[in-house]
Amino acid sequence: MAVQNQRNLYEQYENDTIAVSPFAQSHMGLLTGQTAMKIETYMIACVPFRLSMKGAMLLGAFSREELVFFQRYAGSLAGLSLVFQPGNSPQPLKIFARCVLKSVAPMQGKESIGLITVEWKPCPPDLLGIIGDYFLLLDRLKAEYQDFKAHRISINAASAHTMGYNNYAVLQYGGGQHKAALFALASDRLEFLLPMNTPPLEQGGKLSVKLYFRVAQFSVAAQVAELTRLPNGAQKATLAIGFSPELVDIIERYRFAERFSAAKGPDQTEPGA
Repeated sequence: MAVQNQRNLYEQYENDTIAVSPFAQSHMGLLTGQTAMKIETYMIACVPFRLSMKGAMLLGAFSREELVFFQRYAGSLAGLSLVFQPGNSPQPLKIFARCVLKSVAPMQGKESIGLITVEWKPCPPDLLGIIGDYFLLLDRLKAEYQDFKAHRISINAASAHTMGYNNYAVLQYGGGQHKAALFALASDRLEFLLPMNTPPLEQGGKLSVKLYFRVAQFSVAAQVAELTRLPNGAQKATLAIGFSPELVDIIERYRFAERFSAAKGPDQTEPGA
């Protein structure tokens, strides 16, 4: 049954790729600092950059001479050591994956960083399971994103505490970074007040927003959907955003906490309180 499930996962996600963000690292339990590739007698310390059921892209630090040297091993067999420790696991899981080194190339704009591409021969079952589970998580969060569009949550002392929001956000546009006050959010939008001295936004303008929560700091791409200039000169802006797994995960946990609190009722207390 497990073999059949893994085969189904492979068929479902074989063409999808994971960007190894802090969110992905956390949920997969990937310990990036313990990744290494062995080619013949050489050991290369590297960091996962992309993962899929077919292969991986990794980043490694190389001198120009080292980069040229390892490029000659394209097409050779190699071994990749990966270490995972999911939150419910007391011991780390060490995975050794046999692979083919497809290429070693300089990363654009960063000549000291090499982009290593490998293909699994084949993908180890444990790794297949970890990658598949993460894809399933993303699918669930994407469904949450759709289901809770426009379900507005006001940001106040209680909701910020429950979500772990640090009451700090930065908008990046017009060549600068500008602090803004988040006063409401949903899975598909963010609502801000910007101080009087903040450069004007433009209706339909694109920008980046960085949000600071206790569990994570992350950026989302946004577009100005609604814009109002208040009498005091401050700007009130509603920003449309696409799917952000970090934000949807936080909203999902917040809604669970709210439902749990409502189910307990105002008069119930924890045992021993």
